[in-house]
Amino acid sequence: MSDYVVNTNASVPITEEKKETSEATYMPDSLLPPTRNREAVSTKRLSRMDLQRAITDVKRFIENRLENDLNIIKHTAPLAFMIGTGVNDELDGSESKSAVRFTVPNKYIPRGIIPEDEKLKREPNPFKMECEVGDVTHSAIADQWDFEIRIHEKDRTIETLKSFVQTLWNIIADCEDYILTKYPQIVLQGHPTALYRLPKDITFITSEELHMMYPTLDVHDRESAIVDKYDAVFIMGMGWPMADGSAAEEVRSPGYDDWNLNGDIIVKHSTNIDLIYHAPFTNILRVHKRKQHPLTEYRHELSSMGIRVNKDSLLSQLKHRGKLDEGNLEYQKAIINGKLPFSYGGGLGISRLLMLLLRTGHIGEVQVGVWHDAHYRQAMEAGLDIIPDRIVNV
Repeated sequence: MSDYVVNTNASVPITEEKKETSEATYMPDSLLPPTRNREAVSTKRLSRMDLQRAITDVKRFIENRLENDLNIIKHTAPLAFMIGTGVNDELDGSESKSAVRFTVPNKYIPRGIIPEDEKLKREPNPFKMECEVGDVTHSAIADQWDFEIRIHEKDRTIETLKSFVQTLWNIIADCEDYILTKYPQIVLQGHPTALYRLPKDITFITSEELHMMYPTLDVHDRESAIVDKYDAVFIMGMGWPMADGSAAEEVRSPGYDDWNLNGDIIVKHSTNIDLIYHAPFTNILRVHKRKQHPLTEYRHELSSMGIRVNKDSLLSQLKHRGKLDEGNLEYQKAIINGKLPFSYGGGLGISRLLMLLLRTGHIGEVQVGVWHDAHYRQAMEAGLDIIPDRIVNV
């Protein structure tokens, strides 16, 4: 079966046979953008210089709107913290995503790198080249805008959470309008993906409701199913197990978000598109309605955020995870003793958002990551313009 093809003379083959991972194919072909979408990758039309200008424009737009719409300022933040203070969370509360550790020369002070604007993803040995094969939306380098906003205790509510999420979503949707107006060549006119736009409103759903809607699907499949239906969703309540005893939608560290007042923005930048194809072994033309990301056809997590823990939620979550001893750490103790303000905060993935708004086919087209030579080779053969971190012989 062949779906919509932009250029039948393209050097990239239009067949989409799945291949096993090998030295020649570092990633399964299914992890690359489908061949029918590769001509629509913006780097086919934007020069490297124009792409860098567009990246700068997106960053300036987002940062200006974050300051104005959320009434915050860009503040210098530490990249490293003393180990053992509890300040540096571990994402899911396990050592599998612990911070990079190092010793300050001549001081013998153990420190860990904290994620900030250009943060290192908190994973063990993040630069080991023999690490598990990733996909085109993940990188060993994770960069994001992190924000914290002081709130009153009475504002620790679902309504406050939804208000912040919609404000952030408005910024993202407005940025898409801005960048596509300034750089119309980002989209490939005539290709179905040229019609895609982000919805102006985001849909809210709890993780429990999502689980009940799709009880037989795993986490990623039900997230894909819900964004197929609503295009952009905020899934609320990440951390607690489901009512039926099944695993949480996503495991979270017990020490930062209140698991009843947090969530993720997930998109599948999509719309209904009619694709015309030949039915297998016939000359019959059929129309297939499908929803898909413009290029990767993945669901994209753009942001995790929430209202931060107070004394009660912190102790409850520590108890659930069997980590009550962490209540003695400096940061957690300050929360328990009421010495820190109530706050709302989160992070917005920079490169993931750039990839979405600028319609690139690989996160490495908007950031300098660290990739295996075979990864570079396979991506380049697929027509993806990954920015190299070194001289790559492919």
